[in-house]
Amino acid sequence: MTNVLNTVVTYAGFWLWKDGLIVIRVEPSWKILTDFLLLFFSMDFLMYLFHFLIHKTMLYQLIHRLHHEATDPKPMDLFILHPVETLSFGGMWLVLLLLLPFNWYAILIYLTVNLVFGLIGHLGMEPLPIRWQDSWVMRGLGSSTFHHDHHRDVDHNFGFYTTIWDILFGTLRK
Repeated sequence: MTNVLNTVVTYAGFWLWKDGLIVIRVEPSWKILTDFLLLFFSMDFLMYLFHFLIHKTMLYQLIHRLHHEATDPKPMDLFILHPVETLSFGGMWLVLLLLLPFNWYAILIYLTVNLVFGLIGHLGMEPLPIRWQDSWVMRGLGSSTFHHDHHRDVDHNFGFYTTIWDILFGTLRK
């Protein structure tokens, strides 16, 4: 169902673009990097906020508990979401695209990174060597261990791509 609803969101985005409400730039330029970073950090914050609010309200029992039935998540668990969650994440994405014009290449890179982070977060093991995991860059990114800990302790580690918001809002599990 998650993939079907993601397709619905994609078609909605296509029609919004076709009607001129979403503006996508296609020229390659240095803006690819800035657009990607804006998408990455904006979506990371919005998804952190949504994820935190779901956990702290009755919505957890109503819609998010299903995803947390996997206490030892596997890659397929990425796609076990309640329809409300899937449409909410897609809605955040579309609102961001409606608000600002983004470069086509930045969008493609972001969507690829989004899928990779989602799969790594549910991998159940760290794919990188330990010496890389201990670097300051990797400690700032949401890893498989980071998300696995969230599935075991639902009061911490709400971030998706980074640990920034968990650090800032005191929800990082140490």
